[in-house]
Amino acid sequence: MAQPTLEEFRRWLQSEIKDIEEIEESIDKAKRLLQLEMALQEAMVFDAAWEMRTEASIDPVIREKSVRLLSSAPESESNITSMGICTSCDAEIDEDLEFCPACGENR
Repeated sequence: MAQPTLEEFRRWLQSEIKDIEEIEESIDKAKRLLQLEMALQEAMVFDAAWEMRTEASIDPVIREKSVRLLSSAPESESNITSMGICTSCDAEIDEDLEFCPACGENR
């Protein structure tokens, strides 16, 4: 099965909004409606920003270094494994992994 497109995501959000509007008024309904409307707005902003960057010949995806701080567990001599360092976020990566578990960067 193919991955959903942004347009399909927006249609799904719109159908969810329509369905939730038919529910009896409650705090949960208001919260869910707000979540759906905000997600729809973000999808539209993303689509517009992507299109503008593409038209301006600017790479729409800018890789940023990870800003999440990672605390390292205390090292024990019995638990030493072969580790590498991610070139994107400087996190440690097990040598047998094909990607960084912290930021998802492929090796």
